[in-house]
Amino acid sequence: MRLFLRHLLILNTLVLAAVTTAKLSNAANVDEKKIPISWGLFVDTQYAYDLNSAASGDRAFTTQPARNNEFNINLVHLEAKIDESKMRARLALQAGTSVQSNYSSEPTNGSISGGDLSRHIQEARLGYKIAENTWIDAGIFFAHVGAETWLSKDNLNLTRSFVADYSPYYLSGVKITHKLSDSFTAILLVTNGWQNISENNKDKNIGTSIEYTSKLFSITYNTMLGREVSADLNSLPRSSQFRHFHDLVIKSINTKYLEWVAQLDIGFQDKLNSSEQSHWYGASLMLRCKLNENQKISFRLEHFKDDDQIVIVTGISDSLNIIGGSIGLDHKLDKNLFWRSEARYLKSSENIFPKELNDFTDSNLTFTTSLAFNY
Repeated sequence: MRLFLRHLLILNTLVLAAVTTAKLSNAANVDEKKIPISWGLFVDTQYAYDLNSAASGDRAFTTQPARNNEFNINLVHLEAKIDESKMRARLALQAGTSVQSNYSSEPTNGSISGGDLSRHIQEARLGYKIAENTWIDAGIFFAHVGAETWLSKDNLNLTRSFVADYSPYYLSGVKITHKLSDSFTAILLVTNGWQNISENNKDKNIGTSIEYTSKLFSITYNTMLGREVSADLNSLPRSSQFRHFHDLVIKSINTKYLEWVAQLDIGFQDKLNSSEQSHWYGASLMLRCKLNENQKISFRLEHFKDDDQIVIVTGISDSLNIIGGSIGLDHKLDKNLFWRSEARYLKSSENIFPKELNDFTDSNLTFTTSLAFNY
């Protein structure tokens, strides 16, 4: 009997301990703040017809659209985001022909690098608010330069200009964002380099940004400085040289019927074994007018010149000088569904655009249409 009572007392003690632990655990779970995660999906299907009809089907000197006479997925991504008072993060995984095109030059240095995996990571960044007006973010994130983003839904025009395609879309590193006042914001970045997740040299790149915002427009001046490796020229490899790049963007804000963006880029790079520098520059002017609640018409003028082929290697001529324009029509079919079409014409000083029968021409006319879903 005594043994039974002793076992009963021990059992009762264990039950009371378990109940107390459970209560404490439930109280902790109630007090613990849940982190809200928002999910997003973007699907951009495209068809483009390039009148030059290059034999390979690949379109030269662009990321979007990347293929000719082919129905395909230009870009699809799935994202998870956190936006808290002291923490923020975004993870977005992606695929599509634009991804294959844009990440084709991702460096492979060693056996654990390259674009096979990293091209599918659109963004993987974490941010923490270290002071009242200061954030620090680290990881893979969208670049601070340029007026056109990687996502077509956020741009005035469907396709990409030369100044967009030949400045970084993404960077890998760390950045500090500080709000100086209601009108001024400054950013300082340290990254692996000029649009590369894997390193291709031993140097890092420094970036800066200063933005002024008013009620009607914003002005942003961006820079990137560091030693960079240009693509091989005429089958000859090029070494790492100091490069500095400057990007000025002016755009409208809170306009009801007319949106506009102007961009001017200029870059410099040291010549090998010389005190001289190569340089390139580009400019674009983009407009979008509201026709009615569901339709908009867009325009773009652009110019790009790169005499020493620092950022654009044609494989044909020793220089590159291009002017172009486009016109597009946007239809909002539903709350999250958009149909956009655009015609784009480019004219070069040299025969650089591939065409059928392995020939080349100095002009390019392309018609592109897109059906996109954004949630």
